[in-house]
Amino acid sequence: MKRIFSLAFILASIVFTTSCTKSNSTPATTTPGANGSNTFTWVDGTTTHNCDSAYASANFKTIFVYKGGTALRFFFEINLSSLAVGNYTVSGTGANAIAYIRPANATTYQAVAGGVQITANANNTIAGTGVASITTMERVNFTFTNLPIR
Repeated sequence: MKRIFSLAFILASIVFTTSCTKSNSTPATTTPGANGSNTFTWVDGTTTHNCDSAYASANFKTIFVYKGGTALRFFFEINLSSLAVGNYTVSGTGANAIAYIRPANATTYQAVAGGVQITANANNTIAGTGVASITTMERVNFTFTNLPIR
């Protein structure tokens, strides 16, 4: 009986150790698209969104971000005094401003506070982070990497 129990234990050990080996697969990465897709991510409430299209305008020093179709579109317009590496404070008035539209309503939210930090500007792309307080109780956090400059 001990011999059968020992053999069963050894067999079970072999099965569990060989069937639970670590996978060598790599996780899927989000690659920026030609139209700036997957370059701008934001968290609204508890939902994380990736853009369908985004770019920075060198002439206007503005970041434009789109997600969704015509009727159900998220939209950001982030006006800055420069696209150079640095910190830009948003106060609701002044050169730096953030406008945000949710598809659930047609309201355009103007950030009353927040900021944008551009951490890199090279090879016609920018990267950074930011936060927009769209009301006294709501904040939208965002990040952007490899955002094309046009």
